[in-house]
Amino acid sequence: MSALLTIAPHIAWNNVEGELALFDTRNGSYHALNPSGAEIWRAIAAGQDEAQAAGALAARYHAPHAEILADIRAFIADARARGLLEDMA
Repeated sequence: MSALLTIAPHIAWNNVEGELALFDTRNGSYHALNPSGAEIWRAIAAGQDEAQAAGALAARYHAPHAEILADIRAFIADARARGLLEDMA
């Protein structure tokens, strides 16, 4: 099982005009997620690990599990680098 992630405590998020918008209270920056990024974000917020999220998205979109998992891992790496996600303690 992969490590569980959590949304960083300084990130506020909400649906805004059909997009998922993230606000970083540390520096005032906004991030708008595309629909697939928003689905990954919501899966993480619901407590799913990357493998669970990949399984659900692969089934929903009839896409190869390995391809979805690679996309999720890339999203997570970018979100970690930006300080949006953290490993759950």
